[in-house]
Amino acid sequence: MADTEDHPMSSFADRARSALSRIEQDDRVRQTTAAAKSVAAQAEGVSQNVSRKVAQGDAWDELRGDVQLLTEIARAHHALIVDLIDRVAALEAQAGGRGDG
Repeated sequence: MADTEDHPMSSFADRARSALSRIEQDDRVRQTTAAAKSVAAQAEGVSQNVSRKVAQGDAWDELRGDVQLLTEIARAHHALIVDLIDRVAALEAQAGGRGDG
């Protein structure tokens, strides 16, 4: 009985293979498949291009942020240096005034 139960599945599989074989031989299916592959390749290229542009845009935004941060740090350092110069000048003036007196 097991053979008779497997027979319908085997027959179904054979019919499915036969149908797929006929479909694969159809020119319209071949053309559609080729067109689908072409569109998929183009879509992949566009997707990679967009991803690259987004990544580059993100990188530029990050770089701009880094430049702004470095600019703020440089301004703070400049202010500290100017303050130190003023303090040294004031100390030298005080020391000079004491030496003369």
